[in-house]
Amino acid sequence: MQSGNMTGDDRIQFTKEEREVFRKPRTLRLVFDLSLPWLQAIIGCTIFVAHPALWTWLIAIILIAGAQHGLSLISHEAAHRLIWPQSRKINDAIATYLFAAPLLLPFEVYRQRHLIHHRLVSLPGDTKSFYLRDMRGWKFGFEILKSLTGVDYFLQAVGAIRAGKEEGYEEFASNLRRDQRSILLVHGVLFLVFTYFDPMLYGFPTYYFILWLWPMVTISFLLGKLRSLVEHQPARTVKWPAQETSYFMGTPGPMLRSVKATWLERLFLSKIHFHYHAEHHLWPWISYQYLPTVHKRIWQGSGKKLRCINGCVVTFDPSYTVVLRNVIRGN
Repeated sequence: MQSGNMTGDDRIQFTKEEREVFRKPRTLRLVFDLSLPWLQAIIGCTIFVAHPALWTWLIAIILIAGAQHGLSLISHEAAHRLIWPQSRKINDAIATYLFAAPLLLPFEVYRQRHLIHHRLVSLPGDTKSFYLRDMRGWKFGFEILKSLTGVDYFLQAVGAIRAGKEEGYEEFASNLRRDQRSILLVHGVLFLVFTYFDPMLYGFPTYYFILWLWPMVTISFLLGKLRSLVEHQPARTVKWPAQETSYFMGTPGPMLRSVKATWLERLFLSKIHFHYHAEHHLWPWISYQYLPTVHKRIWQGSGKKLRCINGCVVTFDPSYTVVLRNVIRGN
């Protein structure tokens, strides 16, 4: 975490040629990256199916949860129409059936809520609210326990659907019905696949529940919460300008954070370059494949780790682990 005051507001723009290049991902790289979470999930399942035991189940669900979180990150990329920008129909079909529906995530509803998050980061009404909580000390451990019960997942899901109905999102009801049909179809296929390998307990199939649903509503959901905490909660050690603002914790603009990310964090928290989160928020039209290039433009040679860019408070930290440790300590 950083301390000290920011000076100035750097305005970074891109040429027309850069905008055309940065929006469209390279196809072979895209196919490879989008395959990795599913490969990780298959490896996790194979470990347990090959040798069913408590210790192999624990390894399996950790790997599967990390893979599921990766599926959610790809769904996010598609919500910005960046998986296949040439066609919204193809982009949305890929996202819905291969990445969102397997997570019980209604893709169109998610897209509506996520775009509101981009518009209201650090402001009242932000649809992503976990980072607004005080996570110091024992409260952090309590949040972990709450997530691991699975209760928090269902509360958040019900809350999101209720908010969509109450706030009158455009075509919310029809979008939700369409999403529900795709979810039922995909999970019917997943259930049959898991049942094929399931020896069954007293004639009842269990693999679908213990290898897919359980890690999804507990560990995977927890990973998403921890990531959002890192992405948007300001450092408490920074001395912000004295004037009052509407932004969370009095920051002079929306709080955006990128981290370097260790290889282990990339495996579980940051597939498709998600640790370059500040860059994504500043320019959400840029494909994940070009975020490292944009990151270098921001930070290389700057000598800073806290800047104001295009009206946003932007910081760069060593890793998710370092930031979470500082959050717990109240730094």
